[in-house]
Amino acid sequence: MQNASKKTSWLVLIAIGMGVLMAMLDVTIVNVALPTIQREFHTNYITTQWVVNAYTSTYAISILLISKLGDMYGKKLFFILSLLIFTTGSLLCSIAPNSLILNISRGIEGVGGAGILGLSMALIGDNYEGAQRAFILGIWGSIVGFGTSIGPLVGGVLVQYFNWRSIFLINIPIGILAILIGIKFITEKHYEVDHHIDILGMILSTSMVFCLVFGLLNKENNINASWLTPNICGWIISRIILLIIFILWEKHYDHPMMNLDLFKNSSFVGSCIAAFTITLGLFSFFTYLTILMQDYMQYSPLEVGLQRLLISAFPLFLGAFVGFLVGKIGSRIVTTGSLLLEALGVLSMNLMLGYHLNWTFLIPAFIFMGLGNAGINPAISNAALLNVEPQNMGMASGINSVCRQFGNCLGIVVLGLIVGDGYHHSILKHLGNTDISQAIIQAGPFSGMEMAKKFHNIPGITTIIRHAYYDGIHELLWISLILFIVSSILCWFLIKKAPQTDIKKS
Repeated sequence: MQNASKKTSWLVLIAIGMGVLMAMLDVTIVNVALPTIQREFHTNYITTQWVVNAYTSTYAISILLISKLGDMYGKKLFFILSLLIFTTGSLLCSIAPNSLILNISRGIEGVGGAGILGLSMALIGDNYEGAQRAFILGIWGSIVGFGTSIGPLVGGVLVQYFNWRSIFLINIPIGILAILIGIKFITEKHYEVDHHIDILGMILSTSMVFCLVFGLLNKENNINASWLTPNICGWIISRIILLIIFILWEKHYDHPMMNLDLFKNSSFVGSCIAAFTITLGLFSFFTYLTILMQDYMQYSPLEVGLQRLLISAFPLFLGAFVGFLVGKIGSRIVTTGSLLLEALGVLSMNLMLGYHLNWTFLIPAFIFMGLGNAGINPAISNAALLNVEPQNMGMASGINSVCRQFGNCLGIVVLGLIVGDGYHHSILKHLGNTDISQAIIQAGPFSGMEMAKKFHNIPGITTIIRHAYYDGIHELLWISLILFIVSSILCWFLIKKAPQTDIKKS
């Protein structure tokens, strides 16, 4: 910020940072509360899972629309409105009398979260310049990584010592404070922007994201179903058709919603690939890591949260330094290096995990993953805004966030299929194709320990089922290793190798 005092500069960051922390926490904080919510509302697993899906789906569907409206009518205005929507949604969640109201309220939260994350990067672009921007984006990235990683621990503490409603109540004072500080101190730069409303473009963009997310959710809710099942395949094919129509429309319409020239910027494309990879390969994996440690290693939710601090603490403490580093050497080296650190993490976990029940064998992997997580978000956030016209920063930020969310949605499904495949083959290998093995396979890897208790009279059944889940995790880790290596190579060639003029400015 050119003329603002250091105090004002930090207050801007505090307002943006509190909003981002809330939005990222709520992606994962609710997971540990699902069993408690299910018991209180007497619902089944699929209904309860919508507490998570309602947030992520409305988040993904609305983010491009809100980002575009922010570019057109004011990023600050829509950021503050998003904070208000999110805080209101949190209040409604905390007093929800049943699962239906809770899921609707989570959807409201998701809309607010989309605006918060989608516009936060763009507002940093407006409020800070040069090396200071890279430094602040480093802190922003540390908040994103820390918020997502720390969610299970915060959720575990609140559920264990208070109740599940407290995980939503804590957002209310934070949201109100962020709104008050944001109204007074956040500024934005005004550029000449085309105010024509591309109604068809908005409808197409929202519809294609909805079709993809809904298709993936159907697959997630029935992980053993074929991809060719109509309520899965149909939605995904519809998304592809809508995407083609959207691209053709945006290319030929005089006042498009999305400037497709953004994708001519190789650094922007590289940042989107890295954002997709880190959420698919790391954040989606956290779901299966939690099951491994909680169900199969028999650690409590609170213990798992504390152990995972080895991953989540690195972004908190290294974010500002990484931002400074990005300002000095550029996003290319930091992004590529961070992805390679993630590759080392999954390789280390694959080699060290074996069939151990002690989590300490995971410590080297956690350290590599934590270091990679600390570096990746600041680097790709900076790369996403390199050489992007100021009037397109909101949309650039929104697209980058969509890539993150798409990686998370796809990752939950794809990684689940990989784990399920390894689990399936291992069960058949040890038990043969019997009624019992088919019952265990149909129940799925998340219910493995329950099935071990059910068939406890079979010698060694607990070990067989535990090893089957571990086999699935090993299979997943090999795929993740390839993903991180390929992504690191692509980012090395796509992201500009030196700090840009924009970064070098003081």
